Amino acid sequence: MSPTAPAQLYTGIVLYSTADPEASAMLVADGLIAWTGPEDSARVLHPGAQVIEATGCLLTPGFVDASASADGTLPDPDQEQTALARGIVRRLPGGSAAGASEGVRVVAPLAERVDYRSLLADGVPLAFGSAGVAEHADPWAWVRAAAQQGPVESRISDRAAFLAATRGGHRAAGDRAPGSLLTGTEATFVVWEPWDLTVRGQGEQFETWSTDPRARTPLLPDLAQGAPRALRTVVRGTVAHDEMGGRIS
Repeated sequence: MSPTAPAQLYTGIVLYSTADPEASAMLVADGLIAWTGPEDSARVLHPGAQVIEATGCLLTPGFVDASASADGTLPDPDQEQTALARGIVRRLPGGSAAGASEGVRVVAPLAERVDYRSLLADGVPLAFGSAGVAEHADPWAWVRAAAQQGPVESRISDRAAFLAATRGGHRAAGDRAPGSLLTGTEATFVVWEPWDLTVRGQGEQFETWSTDPRARTPLLPDLAQGAPRALRTVVRGTVAHDEMGGRIS
């Protein structure tokens, strides 16, 4: 969506946001997240916006492949569209120097076993990637590997793994990202197909924290059932991948 395109209003959504977790609508305008809030208010406040009916869809920040190549070379541009279809909005060169400037530990969760919990306990920021292996390029599989596979004592929560797979990559590149979808920030996000959502803590047990939106604990897909499909990937307000079909009015 270019800056001259009409504003787009996503309705019926579940928003991955610590600031407005009860929001059921999000407005995108001029490349930014311009507003979030309840759907009934959205239709009154923004009557001229193009409506994208996304009932039950989860909107999250996009993934970052922090090691999209096996060495320090740039990622293969021919794979860009495939990455966008997986919800990956940014790909970084891999190699031993990845993340070194920011003290970030870049991990390929599907290719190496790491004590994630100890690293986070020591204050080491994490970022995830594929290490240039096509079979390892599913970002939800990175989250599952760190949170639900391997030794129980090494696992982290789904949310910590998700942040490593999203915000961590931006940090590895020397940039800052809020880690959730906030009003006034760049409109780079993914619309995921409706899926069972949950809050899962470390190890195999569900955390005792509340899943009530007022607890401001963002929900994530239940990866025990597989992983949702990216219906739309938006980068800086521009739709880069789209399978929304007839949901636009």
